[in-house]
Amino acid sequence: MAERPNEKETSSIPILDGTNYSEWYLSMRFLLRSKDLLDVCEKAIGQDTTPSAINRWTKLSFEAITTITSRINRRVFLEVINSETSDKANLLWSKINEQYASKRAMNKGSVWMNWQKANYTGNLHQYIEDTQKFLLELESVSIKMPSKILSYIILGKLAGDPKLSQVVELLTLNEDIIENPDQILSHLQEYTNHCKSKMIAQV
Repeated sequence: MAERPNEKETSSIPILDGTNYSEWYLSMRFLLRSKDLLDVCEKAIGQDTTPSAINRWTKLSFEAITTITSRINRRVFLEVINSETSDKANLLWSKINEQYASKRAMNKGSVWMNWQKANYTGNLHQYIEDTQKFLLELESVSIKMPSKILSYIILGKLAGDPKLSQVVELLTLNEDIIENPDQILSHLQEYTNHCKSKMIAQV
């Protein structure tokens, strides 16, 4: 039997009503990941899986379904729940995505332009947080771009700051790191942590 979702965990997730998909998707995806339920939502179970693994997968799938359906309204519930999606989290997650694909398509332009308009204002920590949010929004509306291009855009917004010119150049020239925007952000976060520690040491 699936565990009931913790109300404190789910209270910050908006109720999906068909008009707020992007916000709901981002919040729900964060929650599912934190509960180790995202894999059962995004992948099907393998054919050569052991019985014990199948049992565990089934339990996690029902827990994911319970979590998801606790934050959708009745109309959405009736639109996405059927004999297949009611017991397989990956099919339910996929159905919800497909159901609102047209709405996501209309939002693609605004999501992309909002990111392009966002500039680095001197607060690197805030820039990293904002960029992480924008990358998730791009994913939520199915905007797919080569990872390296996304990395170049992230670093390009920092190129005008002389204080960051060296770190931007080092990251740009690293072929392994430049292939992954998440790694770019991770290294930028390490840089901010280093700078903060250095400032504290000087006090």
